[in-house]
Amino acid sequence: MSDAQLFETAVRDAVVVLKLIREDVFTGPAYTTADLSTENATAAGWTFEQIEAEAMRRVGQ
Repeated sequence: MSDAQLFETAVRDAVVVLKLIREDVFTGPAYTTADLSTENATAAGWTFEQIEAEAMRRVGQ
């Protein structure tokens, strides 16, 4: 998977988590998935802050 794809996956998973947080859901498999994809993206050179900022932009915060 390319670095861009790793970033896109991490952002997509973060968007899911942000939506769950809005619904007051703070646990579950989506969180585990988001943690793993974030780890993969950060290993490829992206920062957590970059992933979080893009996810927040996409959900309109």
